[in-house]
Amino acid sequence: MGHLLLPQISRELWKEWEPRLLVLLSLVLQLTLASQGSRRKSIFRNWIQVVIWTTYLLADYIATFALGVLSHRLANIKETKGMIDSKSQITAFWAPFLLLHLGGPNTVTAYALADNELWPRQVVRVCVQVGIACYIYSMALSGTALSILAAGMILVGSIKYAERSLCFYLASKGALRDSMLPRPDVNPVYPRKMEEFILKKEEGFLVGIDEVIQIRAPENLSVNSKKDDDRENDRTLVEANKLFKIFKLLFVGLTVNSVDLVVSRHMFMGPNMSTRDAFKIVEIELGFMYDLLFTKAPLLNRAWGIIRWVISLSVPCAVLVLFSLQDKKGYPKVDIWITFLLISAAILLEIYSLLQVISSDWVDQWRIQRPSRFPISSAIRFLRLRPRRRWSNSVAQFSLLTSSTRKRKGIFRHPRLTKLREVVEKNFYISYEKFNNDIKVSIFHRMKEMVTSLERSVQLARGLESLRVEARELLKKSNCDDLVWSTEMEFDQNILIWHLATELRHHEDRGSMDPEAEANCRMSMLVSQYMLYLLVFYPSMLPTGIGELRYEDTLVEAQKFFNDKLEILSNDEGSSISSVVIEWAQILFKKEAHVHTRFDSCIAAHGSRESRDLCEVCGLLLQVRTELPAWKMRGAKSTSVLFDACRLAHQLKDVDTWDIISKVWVRMLVYAACQCKGYEHCESLSRGGELFSHVWLLMAHLGIAQPVQTAESTCITKLIMK
Repeated sequence: MGHLLLPQISRELWKEWEPRLLVLLSLVLQLTLASQGSRRKSIFRNWIQVVIWTTYLLADYIATFALGVLSHRLANIKETKGMIDSKSQITAFWAPFLLLHLGGPNTVTAYALADNELWPRQVVRVCVQVGIACYIYSMALSGTALSILAAGMILVGSIKYAERSLCFYLASKGALRDSMLPRPDVNPVYPRKMEEFILKKEEGFLVGIDEVIQIRAPENLSVNSKKDDDRENDRTLVEANKLFKIFKLLFVGLTVNSVDLVVSRHMFMGPNMSTRDAFKIVEIELGFMYDLLFTKAPLLNRAWGIIRWVISLSVPCAVLVLFSLQDKKGYPKVDIWITFLLISAAILLEIYSLLQVISSDWVDQWRIQRPSRFPISSAIRFLRLRPRRRWSNSVAQFSLLTSSTRKRKGIFRHPRLTKLREVVEKNFYISYEKFNNDIKVSIFHRMKEMVTSLERSVQLARGLESLRVEARELLKKSNCDDLVWSTEMEFDQNILIWHLATELRHHEDRGSMDPEAEANCRMSMLVSQYMLYLLVFYPSMLPTGIGELRYEDTLVEAQKFFNDKLEILSNDEGSSISSVVIEWAQILFKKEAHVHTRFDSCIAAHGSRESRDLCEVCGLLLQVRTELPAWKMRGAKSTSVLFDACRLAHQLKDVDTWDIISKVWVRMLVYAACQCKGYEHCESLSRGGELFSHVWLLMAHLGIAQPVQTAESTCITKLIMK
């Protein structure tokens, strides 16, 4: 009997506490999403993406499930007792707050662009969930002391939930594109003019035609300077806002007018545009685009936003006051405290969201354009939160040689989970480098050099076509005809060959470079490992090819080459160095030390086993003889480029190595970034932003954008009568 009683007590306890725990869990998820949701805009790390993704999915699921539990529980009580007691009424009062939770925070509407395309499904969800909340209200709260309070909160919750669905629609690909299109000119000018022409001709007039040509004026990108000339940040923000209104068309595949492109190019190529300002303008523009796609900014930055803030703040405050004054006899104390917590949290979340909006670039650029003594401007300046970073300012790094030397104990050891294990393991090999100002200066300087070179050769108008052959032309102009073969292959093949060659040259040249070569080396290594990261993890951002397959083949061949080399050397018993090689091989795979044991290795000590292993591997590859082209020797089925890279690394010895390598990498980065579709750049904004997107938008400002609308003159025809 005791054994049966315990489960019965447990079930009763769970039945009583289930709604409470679900509502509290929903509140915790909302607090997490509100505080952490906007951080993905400026944090590149995988852990923050996982936290936000998990919270985003659970928040909707838990709130929906809690609404279902409440409605089912209350329906059972009414069916059993014929009425809803006061103890259950306060539980029913939580339904509007769950509706409020489903509306989500203002800083997160969609997690990915695909969510925006599912806006019809979201509309259905809104109708169903609001219907359930109204059903709970009519069943348990209609005519009670809590009815007015619940009705007010249902209104606020319905507004927030409907807002979220509307933002999904506004950020969907079709709606966003339509909102940026100019209104079509459907004025039937021709029939009216022809009627007038025939009428005047019949009256005996000699009718002629005169054309007045209209030339579109470029957008004014100048900024009115204030009395405070030091307010550089304010001027930069206003410039970014004006440029965003022009170049946001590129994100949805629309055309930019060539006149605006020329004005923007003169602005960015001018002596007054520093590297810091150029990258900051692009950061702000990408931040604006992020807000349009993944937050409620499209609605809150309109006149509706003021009305909505008044409702969403005044109603919960009124509910808090009225509930405090209400007679709470008959309500369980724990439920009273949960209700107070829900109301207070709703108010605090709205206040926090309002402060976030006030601190945004949208409101800031509006404030800057108002008089400094304007009362609202002063209030906004006072209430602003500490500014957050606009993007991660980090660049992901991935090295083929480093990943080939690492041996991890897989979590997924079942043969059927091999692919999953490979995907998980690859993520452990990603590292992040700070995008320092020195590298920004170097990249921006080389980008401007490219544009200047294209202007001189009258190829700027050809855009991407001219960029495609830029690396090849550079090598020819630098008297490096022997290296041209490395840029005439498919683009993913070029990336892999130059990535490996860059790693090998870095290994051999380190410690013997002058300051200029060292700066070029740092920039080249950063771009090289970043491009491989994109090739492996986001191949859709690069030109179409078989990059993933080529990477896998090269990785397998590298591992096979290292294993075969070690086996051959260790079996050569007649060699005086065999014992050293065996010892080195054991250390390499057992990871017991950070010192070199192989002959002819560098003398320097390494800070980690990975660094030592990479050094050993590079040493083996640099010993490979490459007199014959590797692509002529390998089989037709193999797509590996390992030994092509070794050949290129040897050929680079005879040139100004790091100057050439850095120029080639910038050209490949620029070409790939400009080739990438606007949709892919939009998607990257949700994961902390990509250097790729910054380069793409910078090149658009420098005059290379696709597609471009030619500035055609418009004619107005007048009839002249004599």
